[in-house]
Amino acid sequence: MLSITPLQDRRGWCISFQTTGEDIKEECFDFVVVATGMYGTPFVPKFPDASKFKGSMMHAEQFCDKDMAAGKKVVVVGGGKSAIDCAVAAAKVAQSSTLLFREMHWPVPRYLLDLVPFKWGTYSRFGHATLPMHHDMGVLEKFLHTVFMPLKWLWWRIVELMFRFQFRLSGDLLPQSRLEHDVFTGGQILSYEFRDMLGEGEVTALRGSIARFTEFGIELADGSWLEADVVIFGTGFKKSYSYLSPGLYEQLDRQRDGLYLYRNIFPTEMSDICFIGAEVSTFNNILTQGLQSLWLKCVLTGQVLLPPVAAMTEATAADKAWKRSWMPAKGDRAAILQLHKMKYHDQLCEDMGVNHKRKGWNLLAEVFAPYSAADYTGLFCTNGKKDTPSWVATAFAAFILAIVAVVFLATHSRKQAVVAGIAVIAIPCMVDMLKANSKNMADMLAASLKTMCP
Repeated sequence: MLSITPLQDRRGWCISFQTTGEDIKEECFDFVVVATGMYGTPFVPKFPDASKFKGSMMHAEQFCDKDMAAGKKVVVVGGGKSAIDCAVAAAKVAQSSTLLFREMHWPVPRYLLDLVPFKWGTYSRFGHATLPMHHDMGVLEKFLHTVFMPLKWLWWRIVELMFRFQFRLSGDLLPQSRLEHDVFTGGQILSYEFRDMLGEGEVTALRGSIARFTEFGIELADGSWLEADVVIFGTGFKKSYSYLSPGLYEQLDRQRDGLYLYRNIFPTEMSDICFIGAEVSTFNNILTQGLQSLWLKCVLTGQVLLPPVAAMTEATAADKAWKRSWMPAKGDRAAILQLHKMKYHDQLCEDMGVNHKRKGWNLLAEVFAPYSAADYTGLFCTNGKKDTPSWVATAFAAFILAIVAVVFLATHSRKQAVVAGIAVIAIPCMVDMLKANSKNMADMLAASLKTMCP
């Protein structure tokens, strides 16, 4: 796609595009969906005397084969996941591999204390409740967040200690930012490979910044220098809006920290255009983009009516103020949701008029079990799992309270009443476990029969 321009005689857009080896073509459309992904253009900082460097420089995107570093002295610039992955890959074949960073981010293990999957601590509603408070909450929720703020602070300090222990973080490798804030800079779930190779001396890590390049390496800001044959920049990507004219780009009103949109989809300054999966980042991007697409379908078919422009502008401004009040400053902060995906998915579901609490009558799972794409199957597959009405959980909660009350009135024992309530709450968990086991057994039996009778 080369450009999009608004039609002069009616609503809609003229799209200019070109297929390789063919002439430029133009077509008109009523509505445009920008689905170009979060990032596109590799970002490589400019440094003095870079042209004097006799080695090779590349972005992490271009480092697609570790053999490119074989026998060479490699310096990887950056402190994020891509930079760490490149340093680890290069170290396996290079003469030396050095990670040069200005600041480190918290590494996140796949298992907390090598026991509990990370998703159980963060992808649930309980985990979401430990995050910095979202602005779109009721009075009771805000009150509870305020009351339990000291416990939330203590919880994250304990998690930091766990991560320090698991990744052996100390000195310059110990991040300076709080974990509950740092995960919103992008998040990086890592294995122990970098940790282990660092301990064995197979890769080195150095805190510093580049002052200029020399013929055979890099001079750092502190006056020291690194010898290098290959420099790899794990410095991220930047957005490109080259398909918009300068006037349209200005009208879009992109801020220094990103493009703020209503529901991270609709700009309030332009009509008949939206962004799907292009201005949002969560820890489950595929699910998020799927829900965005479903939400957009409801908008375009009239099942969901957008609020007035003034209301959308107010909601977008609230999002902006909330993020800027605590989230680390980044060029794409407007798009960052990460672990707050739970609230965002709830908003989309509520807009569509569907139940945002997806665990049905299993109240324990609703609070403590991690959410995944499987919980939203009923929204996407009409012939699959049916969507559970919102009243089911409410009715079951009322039933539990009734059981507790009856047992207490009959026995005058608080202990027995509590035990009865816990037993009833556990019933859905047992049913779900039996269903899961039955499905696994059925799948195993089908696979066995297929093997025996091809």
